[in-house]
Amino acid sequence: MQVRLSKIAKSTLQHQINFLEMIWTQKEIIVFLKDVKRVISDLENEKHRQYPKSFLNTRSALIGKNHVRMYFRKENKDLITILLFFDMRQDPQKIIDLLK
Repeated sequence: MQVRLSKIAKSTLQHQINFLEMIWTQKEIIVFLKDVKRVISDLENEKHRQYPKSFLNTRSALIGKNHVRMYFRKENKDLITILLFFDMRQDPQKIIDLLK
């Protein structure tokens, strides 16, 4: 299955990395990125159902031990779109605003 990052997902992932670079070591950032790749690999191997349903026909995956959640949606039988990466310490209303 193909996995595609939306424009917002690319932007929010870069925002998360920039934030982590200010407070974490390079090793911790590498672990974070490996966790992101592991979840994407799960999605490519059609293991998306193991992640809980959220809202608006989306599912989400917690990335590692971090407070970052990745939201995604199955568009059709061949495509999953990653919608955004969200730091769960933010206002939850912001998720809905970003997904509109």
